[in-house]
Amino acid sequence: MKPGHRFIPATLALVLTLFLAAPATAETEIDGVTFADAITIDDTQVPLRAGRLYRYTVFRVYVGALYIPEDVTPDAVLTADVPKRLELEYLRAISADDFRRSGNRLLEDQQDAETLEALAERLETFNAAYRDMEAGDRYALEYRPGHGTRLLQNGTPLVEVPGADFAEAYFGIWLHPENPLSRRFRDTLIGQS
Repeated sequence: MKPGHRFIPATLALVLTLFLAAPATAETEIDGVTFADAITIDDTQVPLRAGRLYRYTVFRVYVGALYIPEDVTPDAVLTADVPKRLELEYLRAISADDFRRSGNRLLEDQQDAETLEALAERLETFNAAYRDMEAGDRYALEYRPGHGTRLLQNGTPLVEVPGADFAEAYFGIWLHPENPLSRRFRDTLIGQS
């Protein structure tokens, strides 16, 4: 046997042991897009509730997934002061300006003038963080109780603004009880039939 060859079986055994001992990451596929079955926000593991494809007319725009603790009822998803994340994988390119414009328009449709005034400065800070997105990129809107609402791009935090009121308003773009972006999208995400 050549020198060093006797170490190959031992090395292979070690590699296989490490590979088999590594924790498996459970994932769920939603309309061809894979999401983790649970994520961690600060020290809390938060499970995937549901996900769905969002279409604008005939265009496939993104696939979204909502993470929120299991004990939160569908009616309380928007207002619950718990860790939550809405993760969106885009299926087409969208500019930062389009994110700002559409978000502002939807908030104006959903919120009264007094609420918009209270959110104005934080909304400006949040909107300044948007970047152009390509197909396959992800944004995550994440609420951390006691800290605020973060925007993450492909897992990298871009901005965080304080206030449960901001989280409720901004998550409301998708989860508002009367006037969400899409009622079918919202109902699937919150687990309401």
